[in-house]
Amino acid sequence: MARKLYFLSLMALLLCPAAGVFPLGFTLGKAGTFSMDMLWSGSWAYDGNLINRGDLRLRAHKPALTLRAQAIDRRPAPPSPEFEEGLVAFSGGLYHETTGSRLLWGILDEGGLPARIKNVWNRGMPYAEQRQGAIADLYTEPSTTKEQALYLWLGSPWFAVPHLGSARGFGSALLDDKNQGAFDGGFEAQLAEKAALRIEGFYARNHLEAKTPAAWFSETPPLPERDQDILAGSLYFNSPGFAAAADMAWSETFAYGKDLYGNLAFRIGDRPWRLSLAADAAGSRYVGRDGNATGAGFRAAARVERRGKRSSLFKTGATLRSAAAGERFYKGSIQFYYRFQTAPPRSQAFFRPSRISLTINRDASDIENKADSIAALWAFALGKASLVFQGDLHGICREAAGDYEFVSAKMNAKASYTVKPFHFDVKPGYVVNKEGEGQAEAGASVSVRGKWGRITLKANLADSGREWEAGVSWRLQL
Repeated sequence: MARKLYFLSLMALLLCPAAGVFPLGFTLGKAGTFSMDMLWSGSWAYDGNLINRGDLRLRAHKPALTLRAQAIDRRPAPPSPEFEEGLVAFSGGLYHETTGSRLLWGILDEGGLPARIKNVWNRGMPYAEQRQGAIADLYTEPSTTKEQALYLWLGSPWFAVPHLGSARGFGSALLDDKNQGAFDGGFEAQLAEKAALRIEGFYARNHLEAKTPAAWFSETPPLPERDQDILAGSLYFNSPGFAAAADMAWSETFAYGKDLYGNLAFRIGDRPWRLSLAADAAGSRYVGRDGNATGAGFRAAARVERRGKRSSLFKTGATLRSAAAGERFYKGSIQFYYRFQTAPPRSQAFFRPSRISLTINRDASDIENKADSIAALWAFALGKASLVFQGDLHGICREAAGDYEFVSAKMNAKASYTVKPFHFDVKPGYVVNKEGEGQAEAGASVSVRGKWGRITLKANLADSGREWEAGVSWRLQL
């Protein structure tokens, strides 16, 4: 059976290059009613995996519909004897381009509110400018943990509202492989002076499997099979000079309890200066959208940006985390970043700085042994070549002894050069641990690029050249 499935998926993937015999964007009828495009991407790594992905889209322009079919195959790469033990996934969708409505079946990549209320501490700070409406699309990477689901998202056309502007409603329903449903809905409005407002709500009921703690001592006790309800809402307002956003989620889990997660974010200004503030908190019994207990916590962050001429950008920000609001912060980071102006037209400068960044982190979960790290980056161009230098330093501050213990340091560089259609990358590096032992690393790649896509050959050396790995990746648009 595995051989038959692999053969069928491989045939579907290998048929993608056959589109080259057809005119790209072929049309039927006088008005050009239909068009088609294909994508074939994947990679092969020695002692790794062979991944193939085929994506076919057929567009009917007059009703603004797109029919999409996707096949993903992942298996141990030959010459591995386990080559036949692969994962094959098929998915498809029907899209309405005007409203964004879609009907999908397959492994999904969720966004917006349902994604923000999953395992919240594994996500970045929920700044206002990063908010998106709740919508999902087909997942484009092979996955061994996600299951296929049926998903419907419907959006109404925009309609005029007196004294308000234009507005529309939207809603979605998701049915997973266990016939468990999740529902989202709301409305959004385009107000005067380029302002926008979005309000949405979300509800899901999940049946969670029994859970056993991974360690003898754990904040999460052994739990039987249980039901979980999660209810959430989101409010988002955006205008050129100000934005505000908030989420609130409530979860109730049988044999575990009830609790809340919430976040709040503001943006003041936009160009050239922008100030962003964000904070979020979760109770100890809050269970995320994915069924995992995230644990109690509180985070606060601030970021200042200045956007200048020719894409220049200055950005600095800090993030702090504590066990709860009002308690001491035990983890934090601060970042500085500057992207220089792009070179003016017909610039002849041989040396051109590109960007610099510095990030400092401290983890004081163990008050007697505080873990620190510093990461720095400097990128510039020499003629037609671009170079990037990076360094990472890790250490432990021992409170009782009043000294620092060196843990590790890593230095690496990347040099890139393009001679169309070829692009070359070289990546040397070196790692030193606290015992003083060093390990050299190196990597190189060459790509061929064009309107049709790209093909990349890679090779990496580790452990001072005693171990090596090689691979090839491709992305062909037909």
